[in-house]
Amino acid sequence: MFEGFIKAVTSGAFLGTLGKGIATAIVVIALSEIAKRSSWLAAALVALPLMSILTVASLALDAKSGTSIANAFTLKTFLLFWPGLIFFVGLIGLQKLGLEFWPAFFISVAACFLSTWGFSALLTSLGWISED
Repeated sequence: MFEGFIKAVTSGAFLGTLGKGIATAIVVIALSEIAKRSSWLAAALVALPLMSILTVASLALDAKSGTSIANAFTLKTFLLFWPGLIFFVGLIGLQKLGLEFWPAFFISVAACFLSTWGFSALLTSLGWISED
């Protein structure tokens, strides 16, 4: 009964995905702990596009996806980076205007999602990126 489940859970693909998830959690926890001691150092580390770099490398090394998917991901990440900056501008700006942190945070997250979605729709309609 459990043979199929055990086989799937112990497969290389599953263990690789599990390992990536654990590594991501470790990075997030480590950065949170660093931020408690030095917000400047944590911000500098987060500003590095570490997750993007690791994702591009992982895609390029994957025999199924290869460099073509890695290149497509790189282009889309670059194009969609710009509307994501609205989160930071909104969070800082709304607090300067007197809004408390959490309302400013949630409004900024919503604005970030909306601007990224809108920019994606615009780029797709112009043919700059595909809908995949």
